[in-house]
Amino acid sequence: MSEFWIIDTKCKVLQESTMPQDGSTYYYGRSVVLADTMELAIEQLTQALKKDHILLEEVQQVVTYEDGQWTEDDDFEVHESLRDSMLSNEIEFGCFISEKSR
Repeated sequence: MSEFWIIDTKCKVLQESTMPQDGSTYYYGRSVVLADTMELAIEQLTQALKKDHILLEEVQQVVTYEDGQWTEDDDFEVHESLRDSMLSNEIEFGCFISEKSR
């Protein structure tokens, strides 16, 4: 059965990417992926990021949405990302925060 996986990542964003950049080496993201397993969710996210010239450097945390503890003022906007992913059944990159903005 498919679940919504919340995946926290540390990424490098190449210049060719459509993601706004501020010159940081690393960007930290929280993405939502609908998949049957954690491993499949990570693989799907890795491929989707590559398509936008974003290199996954490190998976920092993976949890199903149901098992996570999310606050309303979450900097990564996980509630909005989940809603968008549920509507589209697509991977939602959600919010990325650069190391310079941390």
